[in-house]
Amino acid sequence: MKRLLIPSMLLFGSFLLFIAAKCGDKKYKYTEETSINMTKTACFGSCPVYTFSIKGNGQASYNGRQYVELEGQFDRVFPPDTTNFIFDTFIKANLEQYKDDYSEPVTDLPTTFLLFKHGGKSKQIRLYYGYPEELQALTDKLQELAFSKGWPGEVPEK
Repeated sequence: MKRLLIPSMLLFGSFLLFIAAKCGDKKYKYTEETSINMTKTACFGSCPVYTFSIKGNGQASYNGRQYVELEGQFDRVFPPDTTNFIFDTFIKANLEQYKDDYSEPVTDLPTTFLLFKHGGKSKQIRLYYGYPEELQALTDKLQELAFSKGWPGEVPEK
């Protein structure tokens, strides 16, 4: 039984490594000059307040201020496939086509500030009210990264 178990485990392990190599990018396609920064501000209620930034080389920082599960300053490096995916998504979105400010005379909403730097250009957008769904989808992807598990110093769930 042991004679079959070890070769089977080696074969399965090799298969997983092969799949991982084929599925993920091994190298960062962007440099640290390419970056995304998102800041979420407060509202009169319990809106999450935090800042999240990521560079093209995977370096990321998160600062949770209030109404977030993870409070404080944290830094980490995201893997190339995750980093490349988020930057590819932002480049395809062509942020230049959007206005710099989406706001209406309404109260009690959080504001999201989105800053994207790439290729020597930068685009900052203020998202308050009345912005396109495509921009909401981009901020949702960033929030998913910001709230993902794995920040060093993060207290594990019990």
